[in-house]
Amino acid sequence: MIIRVRTNIGIWRVTIPTTTTPSSTITTQTILDTIAQTRPHVIYEAPLSLDPKCSTPLDTSIPLSEQHGVQLRDGLMLYCKVDASTCAENTVGAGGGDNASATAASGGAEPSSSSTITKRIIDKDGSIKLIHTNTTNNPNSSELGFRPGLLPLRDIKKSWTLNEFTAMDDKYNFKIKRQESSFVGPGGLHLESGAVESFQNYLRRFQFCQQRFGYLYGRFVDEDDEKEEEEEEEDTSHIRQGWGARMPKNETSKIKTNKKVIVEAIYEPPQEADTDAAEGFIILEDDQEENVEHIASLLGLQKVGWIVGQPPRETGFQFSAAEVIMAAELQLECAQGVEETPFVTVRCTVGDEGNVIVEAFQVSLQCMEMVAEEALDIGPNPGFCYVNETFTAIQEGKPSPTVENNFFLTLVPIHGYQSDVFVTQFPFANRPFDDRQQTHDEMKRQLTKSGQAGWTFIDLLSDFALLLYLCKFLDVSQDMPKICESVKDREVLLDDGYKIIISSMAGMDGVVLMEMNEDYKEEIDKEI
Repeated sequence: MIIRVRTNIGIWRVTIPTTTTPSSTITTQTILDTIAQTRPHVIYEAPLSLDPKCSTPLDTSIPLSEQHGVQLRDGLMLYCKVDASTCAENTVGAGGGDNASATAASGGAEPSSSSTITKRIIDKDGSIKLIHTNTTNNPNSSELGFRPGLLPLRDIKKSWTLNEFTAMDDKYNFKIKRQESSFVGPGGLHLESGAVESFQNYLRRFQFCQQRFGYLYGRFVDEDDEKEEEEEEEDTSHIRQGWGARMPKNETSKIKTNKKVIVEAIYEPPQEADTDAAEGFIILEDDQEENVEHIASLLGLQKVGWIVGQPPRETGFQFSAAEVIMAAELQLECAQGVEETPFVTVRCTVGDEGNVIVEAFQVSLQCMEMVAEEALDIGPNPGFCYVNETFTAIQEGKPSPTVENNFFLTLVPIHGYQSDVFVTQFPFANRPFDDRQQTHDEMKRQLTKSGQAGWTFIDLLSDFALLLYLCKFLDVSQDMPKICESVKDREVLLDDGYKIIISSMAGMDGVVLMEMNEDYKEEIDKEI
């Protein structure tokens, strides 16, 4: 099982073998012990926690699966703060064992065969330093490893053939190639205009000086989804001519080709702008995370991308290294591995003349692979991804310590789009200092438009932000599925009982009763 630990100097991947440690028995102490195997001297300034502020530390004795708010799974993200100067990563030299265990076995003396490989660290003042420490008597021991951070070849295997060595070495080499096209089909990205306008208007409140992000919810539309009916009418190859007997269809596998990505709504999770953070913001704990995914599923939507608001940047600087790595992580999560996915990344910023710029991208499959292998790091120049010292990036036939971020980007065509199902009128959640906040009065302001200018009650209720707001007051498992079904399929009428309940919350009983009377009259007219 892989557990990710986000620290103030980067993300650590902690691998815990479930063959020896079942997932049900993994505790916080298990994670700390595993980290100590490679970083034995690390000092924690804030304990492992579920939230980025480390305000709710985890219990070290209780298994993670039994702790409140923990969903134990591969890729679980935990948070802590460490003293950067104590995070030098130790590796094993020839004939040696684990540094921590060897030290304990020798009564506190460092084993003569061990070596310390020192990695880049960020000091407390924000400066980036390289700490070189050698605890061995052999001055050349740091060169014994197969690669920095890895065991010597002889410790991995006693004898090697040339083919075996080449195959082993190739696992750590990446020949950087630009990906010519994205995984999104010719239809490109259709971005709901009301949702993105609300996002950029909030960024304008801070003159685009604060970075902010949100998740895009919508649908992946495949070519065969749109042509399914035509194929059913035209495909007659499986019918035998003459006798009228239907023959079995040819069992050929059919690969779906993505045609376009449709975005219906944007959800901005709790976050805090932080210029010291690599991404420009800190993601906070979200109490509504499960409700968001549940409501999206009920509406037939899924997470199809993310949007990030950026401050003005120099020409050609599209994404920072932290943003590229985050985009790759989200694509990996959507694809459930290093696979092609139409998951998109949208940037929203302002130009020199004050015009808003909205562009869509994807990171390449090679970038996803390198991030999955932890081959990319964040360095002092945000325009470049720094290659982890264990790996080699080959550009133009030569090893390169960095890769320009634009090499990993592919452009996705973007189109304006106005949803015929959803509206974007209710205030967004998690927006501090906004003029409008989510309240019953705002709900009343929106729903009282019912019966005017062609609006119906269910039209105005079809607002992703409003539906999430209702989750705080209605039963998510009993009430919301029925409401969302009426939103998704307008032929399924919303029960009058729900109209009365929602309108009572908003303090607008009379308006809903008038609409109910109009609906009743329409039904009578249809019967006549």
